[in-house]
Formats: sequence, structure tokens, C-alpha cells
Amino acid sequence: MTVLAHGVGTSTDLPLPLDLVLQAGAATVVLSFLISAFWWRKPRLHPTPPRDLPNLRWLRLPMLALALYLTGNAIIGTRTGNPAAHALFVWLWVGLIPISVVLGPVWRPINPLRTLFDLLRLPPRGLRPLPPGRGAGTWPAAAFLLLFVWFELAVPHHGDPVAVGLFLLSYAVTHLAMAAVRGDEWFARADCFEVYSELAGRLSPLHWRTPLSGLVAPLPAGAGPAAFLAVWWGSTVFDSAATAPWWTGMPLRTAGLVALCALVLLAVRWTSGRLDVTASLIPIAVAYTLAHYLSLLLVEAPRGALLLVQQWGLATGATWTVAPAPELIAGIQIALILIGHAIGVVVAHDRALAADPSRPPLAVLADELPLVLFMITCTWAGLFLLFVH
Repeated sequence: MTVLAHGVGTSTDLPLPLDLVLQAGAATVVLSFLISAFWWRKPRLHPTPPRDLPNLRWLRLPMLALALYLTGNAIIGTRTGNPAAHALFVWLWVGLIPISVVLGPVWRPINPLRTLFDLLRLPPRGLRPLPPGRGAGTWPAAAFLLLFVWFELAVPHHGDPVAVGLFLLSYAVTHLAMAAVRGDEWFARADCFEVYSELAGRLSPLHWRTPLSGLVAPLPAGAGPAAFLAVWWGSTVFDSAATAPWWTGMPLRTAGLVALCALVLLAVRWTSGRLDVTASLIPIAVAYTLAHYLSLLLVEAPRGALLLVQQWGLATGATWTVAPAPELIAGIQIALILIGHAIGVVVAHDRALAADPSRPPLAVLADELPLVLFMITCTWAGLFLLFVH
């Protein structure tokens, strides 16, 4: 599998000088903050009931069949031209984001694990089932996401079809066993891909009646969502930084990955102070992931689909060699990061106003200042790592 996780080309392909891009990034965050401070004097974002998702239940069995085929074929099929790595690292890990941002949290209704659980009719035994809603938290999902990104970023030969198949099999068996004990609500709290889709889906203009209202809807209680976002965003940053030659060997990469994710979580908790800014990190994580993996999605997603149909004896002579222009990719990457951070600033400011409407505006702005400085640092880091590696 050709890994194109970073942008096509390097900083020399930028349509603008890198120092000017970094200045623009800082200016975007500061201007977003100032505009919000002067024009956004009271909370304007309020939770609204989401629209129902399109009926996707007809996709449940086809998705299950595809998942079973990909997993089984990865383990016992040919290693040459096997689409397993594309399915896991491109279609699911990257492709699920734009689909969820447009349509909403689509993974829950078509999750192959839920479908298989329903077909097996596994009743909860032993422990009491997890309560629905806010009480259960999403710490298990953060832990499973860390396990997944560790497999992707630290384990040697992670793109080997057998390794991918065994990972998928062990992931499925673990979740089905836990769901048999704790009920199907386990998937909503522990399946990292379901939580991943749910958080990205909070940006969906089709799922939420008012723009950005999904970002102020209640999150699961506790620090679980913040930990999940720290692993999500921190692992993507690590993927950019880990191209340096000194990141060699699984122990060093494992330690670096865990340390960076923990550092992001501590930084978010410290800079947020008395504010809960977890939801404002969602557009930042979405934007940076899409920017970081944009060329991977555009180049390798169609190539994976071609490999899949070629497994069935179709289009055997076809190849996919389309590669977007580096300048175009660079421009889209810059725009994604700047837009994501601008939305994050606006959402954080709105939540600060809603947290204590009686506080004077200057006091609210003072509370937000550490967060704004943190976001400027994140913007610089994101842009720098995208184009200098």
C-alpha cells in the first residue's frame, strides 16, 4: 500500500511562502476572537432537535457482508493487491469523516458489529447493562482509539493484509464479548469508529437544523470526550511529526504517541480553565484530519475500490494513477485548517458566554485568552507540520 498520509509535496509546493501562511493562521484565530468579542455579545448557539438520518437500515447486511469478506480475505486471501489496508486506513479512518460531516452520525445504523450482535441475539449477562445517554462516558472509546492509532502508527508492517485482518478480528471479538456483558449500548460508548462518526456528525448541516447547533448539544459526561479528541487530534499530529528520522522503532514511536496524546489532553484541560471547550475541538480535529489525509483519501480511496473489484475478477487491467495538483491540495489544506480553527474559536466564545451570562464581557474575554493562545499554537503547529516534513 502506498502511504500518502501527508500532503502531496512539501512546503516548496505551497502557493504562498510558509511564513506568510503561518502569519495568516495566527491572524485568522485572532480576528475570529475579536469579531466574536465585539459582535457576539450573548449566546446564540442553542441545542436543537436533530433531523432523523436517512433510512440506512437497508445497508446493514451489505455492510456486514463486506466487513466479513474483507476480514476473511485479509487473513486467508492473497497478500498481493489485497484491499484490506485501504478499507481500514482510508475508507473507514479517513472516509468516515466527510460522510459524517455531510450526513450526520451514519456509522451507528450501519455498524457491522451492531448488525452481527443483533443477528447473534446476544443478551446481556452478568453485569448490569450500561445506562443509555450521558452516564456511561466514552473513556472506553478513547482507549480503543488509542489502540487503533497505535496499530496504525507504531506497529511495523501494519499494512500487511494478515495484520489488518487479525486486528479487525480481535477488535470485533472484543466488542461483541463486551456487548454480550453490557448490552448494545456498549458500542455507543466504546466503539471508537461509532464515537468518531458521532462527533464528526455534529458538524452536519443536514442532520442539525441550525448550523453549529450540534456542537452545543450535550456530550457524554466526564472527560471521556476530551480524551477521545486528544487521541484523535494528537495522533494525527504525531503522524505528521513522526516522519523525522529519529522516530524509529516501535517502543520509541509508542512512547511518543502516548506522550503527545496525553500532552494534548493536559494542555486542553489546563488552558480551558473554568470553560468546557471540548466541543470547540471537534471542528479543529475534523479539519486537521481532513487536511492531513486529503491526498490519501483522493488517491488511495479509489485505488482501494479498484483492488476490491479486481479481487472479483472485474476490471483486471485497470489502474488508478490520478494525482491532484500539489498547489490545489496545499490550498485546500490551508483553508480547512483555518476554517476549522475559526469555527472552534466561535464555539468556544459562545460556550463561555453561556456558562455565566452574568459575567462582564471583559471577564469572559479574559477567561478565553489562554484558549486563544493555545489555538494559535495549534494552528501554527498544524500548518507547519503539514508542509515541513
